[in-house]
Amino acid sequence: MTARLLDISRLVSRAGLGALTGIDRVELAYLREFIRRPEPLFGLCRLPRSYAVLNEEAVRRLEPYLSGDQPMPKAGLAKLLFPKFPAGRQAAIAQVFRASSGVASPRRLKQLIAKHVGARFCYFNVGHANLRVEVFQACGNNRKTVFIHDLIPLSSPEYSTPEVREKMLKAVKVVSEHADDLIYNSSATQSEAQGVFAQFGRVLPGVVSHLGGAATSANRPASEKPKFHIIGTIEPRKNHRLLLDIWEQFTIDHPAEEIPELHIIGRRGWLNQSVFTTLDVLPMMGKHVFEHGTLSDAETTAMLAESWGLLFPSKAEGFGLPLIEAAALGVPILCGQNAIYHEILGDYPLYLNVDNSYDWSKEILGRAGRTRESEADRQTRAASVKLPDWPSHFDRIFGSVTFPNRENDG
Repeated sequence: MTARLLDISRLVSRAGLGALTGIDRVELAYLREFIRRPEPLFGLCRLPRSYAVLNEEAVRRLEPYLSGDQPMPKAGLAKLLFPKFPAGRQAAIAQVFRASSGVASPRRLKQLIAKHVGARFCYFNVGHANLRVEVFQACGNNRKTVFIHDLIPLSSPEYSTPEVREKMLKAVKVVSEHADDLIYNSSATQSEAQGVFAQFGRVLPGVVSHLGGAATSANRPASEKPKFHIIGTIEPRKNHRLLLDIWEQFTIDHPAEEIPELHIIGRRGWLNQSVFTTLDVLPMMGKHVFEHGTLSDAETTAMLAESWGLLFPSKAEGFGLPLIEAAALGVPILCGQNAIYHEILGDYPLYLNVDNSYDWSKEILGRAGRTRESEADRQTRAASVKLPDWPSHFDRIFGSVTFPNRENDG
């Protein structure tokens, strides 16, 4: 069986930063799936000024630390060598060094891979990280597969910095020139990306496979008091401003007892100082609006399960895993008109114009004035939509002619 070399650079770089983001969770899902499968598995990790290769046993030992299921051991010497890195990343780097089969400079990467992985393997990069010419060249003629989650910095440049846009454009060019095939999370992403790849003169073969959500517990009734939730990094494209303006108007137009709660789950991001100022100074904070920062998957699911509605006024989205997880719990969803939502969820959500605060206000207050939903209500709603899951995702990937899984493939 042909070995698989999975790039885990993103997960290592994200260690200790709190709850995993959507792309982090995809890389973790692939890591766990490859551990489960019979093909030999190796890990590749980009470290400061070097690369490390890990065998399957080392990858297995590292997985619970990268997933957050176990606390990371002490960083040791890495704390001194990389003082500017967060403590979790320092500790993860230390673990990679301890567990690796070998470490080498970028110039010696090809020899490192050949020595510890062998001559024939499939390279997978599913984390939008470490998309570098040196890596693809080091893989030689072996099959190189890349997961494309979104190209938002290029398709919606107003939500990114020039540095981020330039970095993504460089990565897309590298993928176009050196990768063999692609995985897309949706037809919407595929359509958008193929237009970008066409600019470089090479549109790669690929397969669309929808992502699975986190495993959820049994449906629950809605909370006693009306509570609504928004989940995701607090950055401009997520459009927290719309909801904060709505809740500020609620405090002007309605008595306190009629105002539902808004719970914001997610870390503070970038280019959003006016929203951060609102969260820091407005009197409604801690009374009607609550900022929770990053929470574990279990904590987020527990809050979402009792929600009166997931609010998702995002102006640009790669996939939107929180919507999948809300639907699995039977929680109502109010969201924008992004094509990916229609592709995955069909008629389940209520679609609203993300620039029309009146419609959002009306729907939120209308739902807050209804009778509290029971567990049976949630079960009925959850049963109304067929949702993607991880087993189906991987069946699609490894059952596709684009990604054969036979002895003579490499």
